[in-house]
Amino acid sequence: MSNRPASKVRPRLLWLGLMASLAAIASFALFACGSERIVEVTVQTEIIRTVEVEVPVEVEKEVIREVEREVPVEVVKEVVREVEKEVAVEVVKEVVQTVEVEREVPVEVVKEVIKEVEKEVAVEVVREVQVEVVVTATAVLPPTATPVPAASAAPPSRQAAGELVWAIGDSQRNWSGFNAGNLCCAAKALSVVETLFKPVGSNIAENLLAESFEFDPELTYVDVKVRQGVEFHKGFGPLTAEDIAWSTNDTNPNLSNELGSGQTSVTDGSGTWAGFLGANPSEALDDETVRIRWENFDPRWDTWFFGQDGLGAGIVSKNAFDEMGKDWNNDNIVGTGPFEFTSWVRGDRTEYTALSEHWRTVPEISKITRVSVPDESVRIVMLQNGEADIAEIGTSNIPTVERFGMTRNGSGTARMVTVMFAGNLWETNHPTTGDPLEIVTYTHDLPWLGNPHKPEDGNNPAGMDDMEQARLVRQALAMAIDRQLINEAVIGGVGWPVEIPYYDINHPDWEEDRWGVGYDPDMAEALLDQAGFPRGGDGTRFKIAMFAWPVGHFFGDIGDAVAQFWEEIGVDVDVLHYEYTVFRPTLVGRSATQAWTDTGPLENFATTPWDFPRGIQMSAIARGGKSHGIEIPEATENYRAVSAEPDRAARIDLNKEFADFLRHWMPGFGVVAVPSLIVYNPNAIGSWDMEPGLRQAINSPEKITLP
Repeated sequence: MSNRPASKVRPRLLWLGLMASLAAIASFALFACGSERIVEVTVQTEIIRTVEVEVPVEVEKEVIREVEREVPVEVVKEVVREVEKEVAVEVVKEVVQTVEVEREVPVEVVKEVIKEVEKEVAVEVVREVQVEVVVTATAVLPPTATPVPAASAAPPSRQAAGELVWAIGDSQRNWSGFNAGNLCCAAKALSVVETLFKPVGSNIAENLLAESFEFDPELTYVDVKVRQGVEFHKGFGPLTAEDIAWSTNDTNPNLSNELGSGQTSVTDGSGTWAGFLGANPSEALDDETVRIRWENFDPRWDTWFFGQDGLGAGIVSKNAFDEMGKDWNNDNIVGTGPFEFTSWVRGDRTEYTALSEHWRTVPEISKITRVSVPDESVRIVMLQNGEADIAEIGTSNIPTVERFGMTRNGSGTARMVTVMFAGNLWETNHPTTGDPLEIVTYTHDLPWLGNPHKPEDGNNPAGMDDMEQARLVRQALAMAIDRQLINEAVIGGVGWPVEIPYYDINHPDWEEDRWGVGYDPDMAEALLDQAGFPRGGDGTRFKIAMFAWPVGHFFGDIGDAVAQFWEEIGVDVDVLHYEYTVFRPTLVGRSATQAWTDTGPLENFATTPWDFPRGIQMSAIARGGKSHGIEIPEATENYRAVSAEPDRAARIDLNKEFADFLRHWMPGFGVVAVPSLIVYNPNAIGSWDMEPGLRQAINSPEKITLP
């Protein structure tokens, strides 16, 4: 039996659930080829001869091209077709019997005219999807809660048709028209700037500003041909390769001072960019071709780094920066998208106006005005009276607004909120340069920090080094929380538990017995006793600080809930609620030593395919930018190994081994997944068919239709 205090956490959590809110955001269907087979099928109908016909197959939003080479095949389905055209067929002569053969079959190609026939035929379809270098796993979208039926009709909108008012919680005090100044991510989500690639349906990276691309044989760079005829907003001229090179270098914190805007890049994910590109500059080979060099190839290069729902590298005008200067570009965004950034009143509102002409699409709506409304209750009232057409609403309050006729929507992604134990810096040398790393987090012997550089520090239980002692502490803190209760109390039950970072429990590859953490406060207390931290006379074992973002953000509410569970096992928690911009420099400088609530980049979103690289935010590769405040050699090894592995199944196996490592050492643990959702008035918006999302809650406002 434990000697926990008699106070109970659940009533307080249920009270806390009433305060929950959401500010959300970042998967995809990817492709895999099967093994080659040639199959002859005998059809029991009246047939003159047996033929194999190459039949065009309509594949939703895939790029199909004809190739003159052997390709993997897959039997798709039986098709009944009427053919009324000339086609080239391959005639198999002298068929003795029908067999399945796994070998090359000699064929004689004869061009014939085939008459229209009305009969069933079995067809083996050869389909090739153009995929460069890697074949990725199919994304698994998280489940969504059932919408609440409306108790009343939605109010009429107060705006003119096509003009939408969007109430948001952000104060909109920070803008920048270049990547180093934190362009990510609203400008891409709202289609003001465009990227080289864009997810479209089942195609995870359809060409957007890229016309085509070609890798070098050693896979150290890619040459991208730039789409011609694309114009920047505000008359700043046509898009060129120089704009892409400049925008890319400005995103990379290793190069942004020298080859970009002249300031260190602080775009979200800048540390990931530093690890990806190193100090390798992108350069324009001519007006139409840009060469992008990287330090470590990443199979997500087209989706995450140069995709519309990734981290940074929106393409903006170098001419606008050169001609108008840094200050002007801090207040203006010059992109190529179907919406133009037309007005910004700092701390109040931003306007985006649809273009009447655009190289790819003209929106049906005419304007979006995003208005800062920090109080969520006010945003709800604005929806009720038609003053706002779209609103950011906390996840737990979405059923409330659905009752008066609002519609929920989102890109299908969800943030997996985790607690990370910053300060566990286990690497000694930079993975790329080999230089010794400055490590400043072990000034004090903190229970949750394992010190591999001085494992025998003299205060551990007999036979236990500092790494094992800290591991037991982190395991105990992970086992002490009731994830399902936090889901119900804090976010209204619309999410689901997360056990370890980076891995969604809804994925078919998830193994609960292998990676599940569970809720066991008695075992948590036993582990803390074993680690040498018994309760003192006041019932307290030790004190820990936790950064949990501002109150009102669901990160903060989830952090408060975690803290209450920790207090139940004798851990005194000091929860810190201040702006992330204050905490972030300690992550970049690798001086943070507290627990904190985080999602991180792509890896910690539920829609992330399981074969994507994981671990860079726990690796010293990301030095120079934000990370979890953790640096672990095994994370570096996994990230590099998965990035370099061309086989999808092998990448998944590597990531499963990394999941084993995370479950054992627990440098961070999962809490709950929060779906990324917005709500809108169906009297203002008829439909909004977003593309599947990796990270952002919304995308493609050009696809909004009027009712």
